[in-house]
Amino acid sequence: ARKYHPDVNKEAGAEERFKEINRAYEVLSEPEIRARYDRFGEAGVSGAGAGSGFSDFGDVGFADIFESFFGGFAGGMGTRTQARSKGPVRGDDLRLDLKLEFREAVFGGEKEIRIPHLEHCTVCNGSGAKPGTRPRTCSTCNGTGQVRRATRTPFGSFTQVSACPTCNGEG
Repeated sequence: ARKYHPDVNKEAGAEERFKEINRAYEVLSEPEIRARYDRFGEAGVSGAGAGSGFSDFGDVGFADIFESFFGGFAGGMGTRTQARSKGPVRGDDLRLDLKLEFREAVFGGEKEIRIPHLEHCTVCNGSGAKPGTRPRTCSTCNGTGQVRRATRTPFGSFTQVSACPTCNGEG
């Protein structure tokens, strides 16, 4: 960037190149902005959405515009949806503060710890099915609880993710 800085390089086009380099750095150095760029391209980080999380567009939020067109636009624009999958799901990380003696830290050792956990329902064994029935997978969303719809707009292609209307997000 210094090579093209207007105070250092007086060549025509150097200032424009300097701005491009700074813009690329802004996009690549912020994980949220980079993810938006990866998903939507330049349209996701330029203009009204740049640096504002698609929230400043005059008095109207950018995400609100999409919501009015597409009814509940999610797909990473301020709304977080949680995908469900079949099988075990990785839980949150656990943290435990544990005091060790110097010798234990250096040479290792064993300590017994207790971790509180939730147990499965004894009626349905955690499946959510009514007694005497088996859980069924929703045929609309294939058990994910979500449906996706790809839409092309003047701003680019977007994917709308919403709760499955058949199972209400249950899967």
